[in-house]
Amino acid sequence: MRATRRMIYVGVFDNEGNCLNNAQVALRSGGTQGEAHSLEWDRSTGCYVSSGVAPGYYRLTAKAPGHDLSERGVEVEAGGLRTIIVFGPDGLPFLYRGSAKTPFQPQPELCAIALDDNTPDAKIEEVAREEGLNSEFAQNGQPPRHARVFRFPPGTSTAARAAIVQKLVGVGGVHPLGPLVHLDRNESISCLTDELVIRFRPEVTGAQIEDLAEHCGLTILRKLIVAENLFVFRMPGPASYALLQVANGVAASDLVLYAEPNLISIGIHDAGAGDTVAPKDFLFPMQWHLPLIRCPAAWQVIHERVSPDNATGNPDITIAVVDWGIDVGNPEFIGGLSNGQPKISAVFDFHNMAANNDARFHGHGTSCAGVATALPNNGGVCGVAGNCRLMAIRRPEGIMATETAYSDMYLWIAGFDPKSPTGGFPQPIAPGADVISNSFGYAAGLPISGLMQDTFDFLTERGRHGRGVLLFFSTGNNDPPMDFTLLRPWAAYARTLAVGASTLAPGGMEETRAKQSNFGSAAVLDLCAPSATALGAEDLPPNSYAIVTAADRSAEDPDPNLRPNAPSECAVRTITSEQAEPTSHVLKVVSGAGFADNAFLMIGTPGARTAEFNQIDGTPGTTSLELKAPIKHRQPRGTAICTGPAYSVHSFSGTSCATAMAAGVGALLLSASPELSWDKVRDTLRETAAPIDIGNTDPIGIWRDAEGVAANTPGYTGPHYSRWYGFGRIDAEAAVRKAIAPGRAEEAVRGDALAREEKAVCALPLEAKPR
Repeated sequence: MRATRRMIYVGVFDNEGNCLNNAQVALRSGGTQGEAHSLEWDRSTGCYVSSGVAPGYYRLTAKAPGHDLSERGVEVEAGGLRTIIVFGPDGLPFLYRGSAKTPFQPQPELCAIALDDNTPDAKIEEVAREEGLNSEFAQNGQPPRHARVFRFPPGTSTAARAAIVQKLVGVGGVHPLGPLVHLDRNESISCLTDELVIRFRPEVTGAQIEDLAEHCGLTILRKLIVAENLFVFRMPGPASYALLQVANGVAASDLVLYAEPNLISIGIHDAGAGDTVAPKDFLFPMQWHLPLIRCPAAWQVIHERVSPDNATGNPDITIAVVDWGIDVGNPEFIGGLSNGQPKISAVFDFHNMAANNDARFHGHGTSCAGVATALPNNGGVCGVAGNCRLMAIRRPEGIMATETAYSDMYLWIAGFDPKSPTGGFPQPIAPGADVISNSFGYAAGLPISGLMQDTFDFLTERGRHGRGVLLFFSTGNNDPPMDFTLLRPWAAYARTLAVGASTLAPGGMEETRAKQSNFGSAAVLDLCAPSATALGAEDLPPNSYAIVTAADRSAEDPDPNLRPNAPSECAVRTITSEQAEPTSHVLKVVSGAGFADNAFLMIGTPGARTAEFNQIDGTPGTTSLELKAPIKHRQPRGTAICTGPAYSVHSFSGTSCATAMAAGVGALLLSASPELSWDKVRDTLRETAAPIDIGNTDPIGIWRDAEGVAANTPGYTGPHYSRWYGFGRIDAEAAVRKAIAPGRAEEAVRGDALAREEKAVCALPLEAKPR
């Protein structure tokens, strides 16, 4: 078996997220006279690359036309290095994200505000109209629930701008945000606060910290627990671009590892979605994604080789779904597990600091939870790891969405006490979550902060009694797809698992990339998992596919694709009395008794080739049912028609869905082998993933072998990694079998250095620790 070369990958971007291919990038050891290694541009990976560089500390330098020189210290580890550089035009202001200097374009003509849950949209819009404000932050015409960004009319004076902001604040439930340091009109905003997160070198004393704080006018607010010598300070004066002079001055100190503003970031969510272990759920036959990832076969392996009680998950394993809240009253999450424990382990709203998810306004989190862990055998649908516990988390949004708030939230989820000073912050829980599923983006367009690097390091080093929490993040959906390295910095980090979306091609015989799924470059895409053909696609095999899962029972969801639209059980049944033709809006039935206006229908037997969903538009109780949508398939006489309570959805999509699915498979691996460390789970999922679409020759999506040789190049030895699919589409059965293979526990203890070296081409840290 060939040993893989130690590889260096450096992604170079401008401040708008565009990849630059005209830079000069080098590593130099031992100061200015040390040995230099030039990195060459590699179009296939979208990075500057080199090989054979010895482990150690180096200065990474980069030059590009029209940009300032970039230089910083990095560490090349045994497996190599992956990192990024962000350039801006000469003279552009900047902030730090960890050790990464990040230029940005100031936006003084923009005003950002955060909104509480109940802030009246109509009042905000009324003020905007009166003052001539233009909205600058929306996706498909819809702004996020908790933020607005407005552009002042040209010529508006500073005093007039302040008056307009006060008028907006006067609406009630409106909070002014600091100046913007990043704006993606369709994705995310990031704003300054008056807080600064500083990590000092380990040898720095308390007296030195106090002296620096006094010299810079900083007030200490709290100590953070995720790393040594890590503190939050308040900077002098209100949040302003001028405060970056203080922050960047501190970052230049020899006492400091990193100093970065504690940003508030607000994003737009991922659009949406022997004995045989066979769940009896009504819609299980419609869940084509489960057999595709060989989930029932994985359940069978656990049933036979671990315990029948743990076939669909170990009830001692907890999956936390971090989103906009979960409908924990949905029947998919009500009931006991095989050990008698209730399905829900904990519920908390970190936006309102409440021990519930009652204030949710979106069904996204419920659908993610359903994909990962809906209870089996209780009607409706089945999740990947339905016998695992569920922790329902609403994440902070709006004015609450600082990075320290997110760090505190993650620590609490994992069972630690972050010692948060926030009023109403919950008491520590035990045990914490083993797996955390995150189908959203944060601080899009910026590198990951030092604080969140330290937070994820802490969770993977100390969570689960030192084995590490599994952190799954979505890579996001864009049309056309984009490189997610800067778009999803948390997914891009080395200690999280980044998940993209695959799907079935028309005809259902081949797998391909879901239309809007983003791809990797400097950031490693770990895996892909099945999702819909495209955002908003119907589940209408064999022409288009979507995921059938749990729905939030609120019919007012702002996303129509997440509203309940499928009967979850066959409570009322009839059959057709006449054949129904495609495009018809009428079903002739033997009896319409028990059917109601607006009720959702299952036409045909679930899982049958011509089965489809629809909704009644009129004439219930008769022998004729008018439908809201045309019939898609010819339905012969005698076709079964069912209706019942609707707490399911048949139109979930996107990398959100894929991420929750992968998190469920991660929970199955821990159910099979609880002793596995987080990185052993990651390696197992990568090693057992199925290469799909191996014949594609797209310059980005093409498969490469372990040496980086492309599939259409002489010497290619077989698929190893694709920027579209990562290491492949997740395979639950293969992963579970490998996890419980004889000797695997001993291997986990002693490690396998050779195996790690062979994965080094793509299994590298995204960002070296700052020194």
